[in-house]
Amino acid sequence: MKKVFAIAALAALVGSAYAQLNPLPPSSSVDLVTPQSIGLNAGATHWDATPGLASYKFASDGTLGVPKPGTPDNALGLWWATTSPQVQALMANVNASGGIVRAIFLGESAGWLNDFGYTYSGHPQGPNSYTVYQNIQATSPTNNPVYGSYIDISLGAGAASTFDFWLNAVGADGLANPVPPTTNGGVYTVFNQSNSVPYNAPGNVWMTTTGLLVNTYIGATGTYQDVSTYLVGFEDWNLRTGADGDYNDYMFALQFFKPDGTPFTPVPEPSTYGLIGAAGLLGLVLVRRFKSKK
Repeated sequence: MKKVFAIAALAALVGSAYAQLNPLPPSSSVDLVTPQSIGLNAGATHWDATPGLASYKFASDGTLGVPKPGTPDNALGLWWATTSPQVQALMANVNASGGIVRAIFLGESAGWLNDFGYTYSGHPQGPNSYTVYQNIQATSPTNNPVYGSYIDISLGAGAASTFDFWLNAVGADGLANPVPPTTNGGVYTVFNQSNSVPYNAPGNVWMTTTGLLVNTYIGATGTYQDVSTYLVGFEDWNLRTGADGDYNDYMFALQFFKPDGTPFTPVPEPSTYGLIGAAGLLGLVLVRRFKSKK
């Protein structure tokens, strides 16, 4: 069960009934890969490899390296922030030419029920929104999707500008969510967090700012390749009492593919840009020196 620390700033949010989905969007049956079969990406040399995505294969808070914004204090030493320039750049690539966004289920540590889905309109309650997983939680007897289950969502050019993933955290225990709304939890979005209801600074979502290269089977080429992969963690705040700030209540990973199914080229990290810039300056100095000697 989640640890909670009282946050006085959230007192005004008690009774925020508008935060919930009522009813949930229809389920996504077309995109969802059968949870019991994760196909050619299964196995110790692929998504189940450690260190790798399997470092975040978990069923409770006690078995997970907690994402810590601003420090690489987690299972893989990755850096986390509310937004990732690398993810933004990859989404811009998808938006420009169309492509495929893959969401890989890693785990659910929250003791209460959550629903996970996506929306083409940017708003969980807006048009073209779909539910992928419903009524999942870390505690028995509710079963989570199998680690490594994933969905591939195809987006046409321009569609990524309003596309988003969402988590509905209604703040309930048991075998099924109550009919929303409730006063316990909100609905949180990933790419445009201002669409979260309510929005809680510094945000309910953290994501990695560095890509993890994950050995992935690419159907378009029939080969395994290292695909740049980014992790996302939700904090399903308890609107009555506060949040424990672990950002691992629901976690998944993102991969980005071109329309033909091949991966987008990994985005250079900020440190790489620095090296490129330094190399460019050095080259300029050498060219000037060479010209001055003539």
